[in-house]
Amino acid sequence: MVEVIPLFYGDRTTAENANDFLKAFNRNILLTNLQAMDAQKIDILSNYLGTDSPAEKWYQSLAGAHLTSWDVFTQAFKARWPPHTSATQTSEEYQMELLALTIPENEVGSIKLVGRQKVWMHVKWAEEALELATLAEIETESTLIWQVKKQLPKAVWKLLDDKYLDWKAFTDAVKGLSTTKLQEEREDIQEHARREEEREQKLLQKVEAVKRATTANLTAQLQRLTVGQVTVSRANMSHTTKPSTASPFLTSRFRLQQGSQTTNTPYTPPTEEQKETVQKGLERYPHQPHDKEGQKVYTAQLVAWMTEHGNVTKITERTPYPLRPGTAVICSGECYCCGTHGHGCKDCPTSEVDAVRLSRNETAWRALCNRVLGPVNKSTAHNIRLVAIDEQENDLGSL
Repeated sequence: MVEVIPLFYGDRTTAENANDFLKAFNRNILLTNLQAMDAQKIDILSNYLGTDSPAEKWYQSLAGAHLTSWDVFTQAFKARWPPHTSATQTSEEYQMELLALTIPENEVGSIKLVGRQKVWMHVKWAEEALELATLAEIETESTLIWQVKKQLPKAVWKLLDDKYLDWKAFTDAVKGLSTTKLQEEREDIQEHARREEEREQKLLQKVEAVKRATTANLTAQLQRLTVGQVTVSRANMSHTTKPSTASPFLTSRFRLQQGSQTTNTPYTPPTEEQKETVQKGLERYPHQPHDKEGQKVYTAQLVAWMTEHGNVTKITERTPYPLRPGTAVICSGECYCCGTHGHGCKDCPTSEVDAVRLSRNETAWRALCNRVLGPVNKSTAHNIRLVAIDEQENDLGSL
């Protein structure tokens, strides 16, 4: 079958290679006109040059031996369009590619097309890995085998041995894996992941239920407090019509109890035992980062605390409480009410119903830790500021 040779333009703007063009032309001559003289070959080649292209203009400028000797012509052609120098990768660069080569979790046990042939995904991966190991010149060693193996999906590396002498042995073992076992392992792992997700959802639901119960309890307390304040006000108003030397508050539901003059309780420094107990409490519930994994651990911490202590346990040195992810480091001069810097708890702009407001338990725990340990993290803590957001979710600035 005669090969179709694309036109050569020589403008370096198209995806063409001068050397590949010459090779294709030579193959065509060998098949169709083996006896052609040099001048004939050169003349035939001119018909494969694009009209008015740099290549055709170059050809039209030739004379003498350049048009009669194939060797002279090809030398001039290669001088005009020298071959591109291929980039040579180092062994380290091939090793980096090898470390990045893996099998997507969802493609374990799948079939891929390589050319026109269907192959298993793990077989395709093994062949590519061996090729990279060969290019990196480590194919006869065990270099990087355990690192690459650990990056494979669990369904794959669980079926492999612990050690391999070289890359040939390792990739042969991967290619020889049972597709049935691979698919079974993949299904088991997916089932385990599904159960874990269900467990996390149940934990989240339990925490949300606790939050709702706490909010309801708080709302009821606030309502009772409001009723008490109204009663005092009405009592005060009712006594304004009757002259009396007694305080109007004495007829309300709240009375002032007279007693001896109080004195300030002297400050008692925390003992070393208290400091050690609080420090161990902080280690029991490490402050988690503000990301998906951190939220997951924080949720588990809350559930563990609620399971152990319930919802009415008083916060002491021996009942440490989990810290909300994304808040300031404890003992860093933070506000105990919202867990940010820049203001104290008395001046906190948040209210009990704000989402950023910390729970009473965490507020109590932060205050206790600061009282016992002091602001030991103030100089090293990352500054966390409270930002107000209006109804359109626009930042108004730091509070």
